[in-house]
Amino acid sequence: MGIERVVTDTMVFEVADQLTAAGEKVTNRAIWTAIGGGSMTTISQALRRWKESQVLQVAQPIERAPLPASIIDVLHAAAAQLWDAALNETKSELDQLAQATNTRVAEAQNERDDTLAELQTTAEELEQVKTERDAGLAEIASRDQKLAANTTELARLQAELNAQFLATSEATHRAETAEAARAELQARVEQITHLLADEQAARRQAETDANALRADTSKLAADLVASERRATDSEARAAARELATSQEIATIRAERQELQAMLKELVDKISQSNGKDLAPGSPEPEAVDEDVLGWLIHTSAGDVNFKSALEKANAATLQAALADEGLAKTKRTKIEAMLRKREPA
Repeated sequence: MGIERVVTDTMVFEVADQLTAAGEKVTNRAIWTAIGGGSMTTISQALRRWKESQVLQVAQPIERAPLPASIIDVLHAAAAQLWDAALNETKSELDQLAQATNTRVAEAQNERDDTLAELQTTAEELEQVKTERDAGLAEIASRDQKLAANTTELARLQAELNAQFLATSEATHRAETAEAARAELQARVEQITHLLADEQAARRQAETDANALRADTSKLAADLVASERRATDSEARAAARELATSQEIATIRAERQELQAMLKELVDKISQSNGKDLAPGSPEPEAVDEDVLGWLIHTSAGDVNFKSALEKANAATLQAALADEGLAKTKRTKIEAMLRKREPA
């Protein structure tokens, strides 16, 4: 709201006198317009004081013509008395009328001042309400902007929450899949372990049999040496004594040939039974490294952990990894190449 113009009684009195002189009606609105603004209540109160200063005056009686000299003395006293009585009565009535009129005017002015004051207050309140309304509208606009920003942020957070939930679901699924794969791999490892145990038992039995065959071979070899010695002794004795006959010599030689054939047959059987794994002094089979096997199966071919595990893995671990049906082709190719390096030439 702007600063109101200061209104004084002098300003109101001057404007009221000018309006009266111009024959125009003196009103609060006319004075307010002539002054150029100001408080309507102040103007109304000043105008009331101006009107109170305008005392009601009774018009002077019309000047009478002088009475005739013959009757002036007779009528003068009576006329003067009557006239004075009439004037007094009229003046009394006029005073009462003026008093009543001034009272009514004062009451009307008071009502008008109250109404103007109330109107002024209402105008000020209306201006205040307008200001508050503008401030409220500005605040509503600001809140709308904040609400729009909050709505956008809420949508973004909701999208992030959905993405996190999806990622969590996928991670859970991968974990469940990995657990199932680990259980399956554990079952396969146990199966391979049982097979290795059975193979080791069979190898130990084969080694036992081979040892028995080697003992038999040693015994036959000793028998062969003894037979050869006996043959040599016999030939020597025959040559020395010439007592031996050709039939005895042939029999000894046939026996020697038979022993040599039996010895060769036993040696061939030992070689076929032992193979590479049953050779004397062969090492125990390698155990599967569970940690390395896990890296080989559950990491990608380009992962540094896979490459490190591939270098550390023994032949048994590489074979266990190749037993996984879900193994990727690239990883399978690399594991097979490494297994070929691990195999003896």
